[in-house]
Amino acid sequence: MNYSTIVRTVVALGVLAGGLMPPAPGSAAGCLVCLCSVSTTPLSFGTYNPASATPNAATATVTANCISVSVPMNASVDLSLSAGTSGTASGRQLANGAARLNYNIYQDNGYATIWGNGSNGGQLQTMMINNLLNFNASKTAYGRIPARQYPKPGAYSDSIVVTFTF
Repeated sequence: MNYSTIVRTVVALGVLAGGLMPPAPGSAAGCLVCLCSVSTTPLSFGTYNPASATPNAATATVTANCISVSVPMNASVDLSLSAGTSGTASGRQLANGAARLNYNIYQDNGYATIWGNGSNGGQLQTMMINNLLNFNASKTAYGRIPARQYPKPGAYSDSIVVTFTF
């Protein structure tokens, strides 16, 4: 295998539980009728060079929006990410057939807190809705592929499900 070959990588952060959600029960977020959605921009790493000593980094944006058509919402809401191909958020992997490339998604640009769902090896993000009829919040997802991995050349991807719980 020629490891000087550059590997093309793309992660799709956005196979969502998204679009418009049905009206929430009366107790959710203190809302009698809520319409909520979640959307993302892609997390795309571009080209990965195994010979580089520098990790590849990329960002994406996760946006949550809720509108109450009756009373102001008061509650905490959670944004969580699935583990993807690897089955654990603490060790996410991009896939190209059976070949794997390690990466992860973090809540911070220092890459200290893995973004997961609280039980899959990463932590969810909690936000507060305080007396609002319209809630709109965006969070940045910080992706990183560690340097000096030598997978077979090709396109690598992973599907992450974003869940917005209110």
